[in-house]
Amino acid sequence: MTVNHDVTMLAFPGCQILDIAGPLQMLAGANVELGRPAYRLTIAAPDAGPFETSSGLWLIADIAFSALAGRIWNSDDTVMVAGGDGGIAAVPGLRGLIAVVRAASQTNARIVSICAGAFFLAAAGVLDGRRVATHWRAVEKLRAFRPAATVDAEALFVRDGNVWSSAGVTAGIDLALALIDADFGSEIALAVARRHVVFRTRPGGQGQFALGVTAREAVRDKRISQAMDAVIANPRADWRAEAMAAEAGLSSRSLSRLFQSVLGTSPAEFVDGVRIEAARRALLETAETVESIARDCGFGSRRQMDRAFGRAISATPSEYRARFNPPEGGVDPAREVAGG
Repeated sequence: MTVNHDVTMLAFPGCQILDIAGPLQMLAGANVELGRPAYRLTIAAPDAGPFETSSGLWLIADIAFSALAGRIWNSDDTVMVAGGDGGIAAVPGLRGLIAVVRAASQTNARIVSICAGAFFLAAAGVLDGRRVATHWRAVEKLRAFRPAATVDAEALFVRDGNVWSSAGVTAGIDLALALIDADFGSEIALAVARRHVVFRTRPGGQGQFALGVTAREAVRDKRISQAMDAVIANPRADWRAEAMAAEAGLSSRSLSRLFQSVLGTSPAEFVDGVRIEAARRALLETAETVESIARDCGFGSRRQMDRAFGRAISATPSEYRARFNPPEGGVDPAREVAGG
C-alpha cells in the first residue's frame, strides 16, 4: 500500500517520552482510520537501539542520526524533534540531530518540534524570522537563545510555512491532530480524536497552564517582588496602580516601567493573571459558585471574570470548570472531547 508521509522522530536519551509517543500515536491512529499505512513512522536517535527517556522508560530507535546523512528529503517527509526538560541542555551535544534538521530544512520537508525540541530547530537556524511555540517555562530561554525567532508564549502549537512547533508534552497531540487535518481532512482528524478520547480543538491556549504566580519565581528585584507578593496574598484587594506602587515604594510610572522591563507586562496584567490563577484553582478545587469565586478573587462580578478569562484562555469560567473538572459520573467522551 502507498505511504503518503514518511515521519522521522528525532529523539535522544533523557527526552520526554510523551513528546514521542503522543504525536506518533495520533498518526498511527490516522493509519487505523484510513485503513492503510498513510504515515510511516521511524524513530532516530544518536545510536540505533534502546535509549532511556526522562521517565526511566526505554524506547528503541530504528536508526541512528548518522544513517540519515545524505538522505534526500522531500515534501512527503516530516522531521519531528522531541523535547522535554533535558532538551535544552542536550542541544550542544547533539550535533548529529541538528545536522539532520538543518539538511531537511533546506528542502520541502515539513519540520516539526515538540516542546523544547524547538531549541534544536533554533540551533539549526530554522526559526529565524519565524513564529514558534514552546513550553511556557522555556519561552524566555528560547527568546534569549534565538532572538531572531518570534516566540508565541500563548500558542499550543504554531504553523509558519512548513515549520510547525508545539508547546509542552500533550500539545504535541494537538499539533499531530492538526497535521492529520492538513493531510487528510477534518473528518479523519476528528475520528482520531474520538478514538483516543482527546480534544480535537482544546479550549484556550497554554496561558491557562502558565500560572501567573510563576512569574514571581524569576523576579529578584525586591521592589517588584514586594508588590507581587502583596497581590498574590490578597488578590481581592483594590490593586490599582497607585496601591501597587505604594507597596513597591515607587511612583506609578516607575513601577510600570520596571514591570515592563523585568516581566514584559504591565502591573494591571499581572494582577489579572494572579486573579485568574486564584479563580482557576477555586473552580477546580471547590464547589463555590462562579459568582462567589468572581467576588473572592477580586473581579467584582461574574461578567468581569468572564472577560478576563476570555482574554487569557479563550474560555469562560464555566467552560473551564466543565472541561477540566467534569461532574461525578463523567461525561459522554465523544461529545465532550470531539464536540459531537
